[in-house]
Amino acid sequence: MKVSVQLDFLPVNADSASVVHNLYLNCPTYIALIGGDTPTLNDIRRELETLRHDTRRQAVLLQREDRVVGFLDYKVAYPDLHSATISLLLIDESLQGRGLGKAAVERLETLLRGRMDRLYAVVYGNNEQAKRFWERVGFEHLRDSGPTLSWYLKPLK
Repeated sequence: MKVSVQLDFLPVNADSASVVHNLYLNCPTYIALIGGDTPTLNDIRRELETLRHDTRRQAVLLQREDRVVGFLDYKVAYPDLHSATISLLLIDESLQGRGLGKAAVERLETLLRGRMDRLYAVVYGNNEQAKRFWERVGFEHLRDSGPTLSWYLKPLK
């Protein structure tokens, strides 16, 4: 019998910057795959401040029991009024493969169902693991937007 993973969505605010930064530090494979540098704490602070001014953009910390295990960044009413798009699902690398990402997506789908018709996910870089993940949780590959961005889609109806 499979036990489902329970995750809490905690709101992100300015005080969350160090927690988000630590998640990035715990995901060196992701940083290597997207071909960038690990964001600094100041980069994260600026990003969270930008997020605060975009009413469509949502971000949550993913908490299991008393531990933050991930970060989810998505935008509602994008690319159209009836859709939402996940731009980042970051799970602590040491905890990947335990159903946390799937639980986060399922929880988000439940929150959006009835308000949004479609959920998109984007994959940056040559991240084959992420592409397989999105397909495993029911998304279909929609299109590639150049060599470093792939779009996935799942209806929410």
